[in-house]
Amino acid sequence: MPKRGATLRFATSNKHKVEEARRLLGVALEPVDVSTDEIQAATLEEIVHAKLERARASVDGPLLVEDVALGLDALGGFPGPYIRWLLESAGGAGLATIASALRDRSARARCALAYWDGSVVSLFVGETPGEILLEPRGTAGFGWDAWFLPRGASATYAEMSSDDKDRISHRGRAFELLRRELGDRV
Repeated sequence: MPKRGATLRFATSNKHKVEEARRLLGVALEPVDVSTDEIQAATLEEIVHAKLERARASVDGPLLVEDVALGLDALGGFPGPYIRWLLESAGGAGLATIASALRDRSARARCALAYWDGSVVSLFVGETPGEILLEPRGTAGFGWDAWFLPRGASATYAEMSSDDKDRISHRGRAFELLRRELGDRV
């Protein structure tokens, strides 16, 4: 585990992820761009384990990696970890088009974190059920935040304050599990 007050390395070049992670963990994070080719796998768990192994080859000490998925229940969880490529090729409107063809637009947002403390790998997964909207709502956030309405919420992630989003988001839930595990060690 990192020593109290130490900086935790976070293997990502995504500034939005770094900002959220700093807020959620409340510790100093050092983003490190390890420029690894992301594997294609059906599960988040496989992806974060592979990302961690590749990142460990070039980063010393405690390290954190993260990945997210958004899956439609009616499609057995697809696109899941492939959401990034769907959004890059078809955008949020493409996601909505797929969802509009389904009777059930329910979806699950998932975040997996793999943490290496120097000797042991720990995995933390957060999930938020919700649905895909046919029109975007809100301007905050990134990725598919404007298209995802969490179950029981009246606002999309993109319409929520950071504090509200952190309380119910898949990423917020995963980081809360990590924060509990780390306790006062960071």
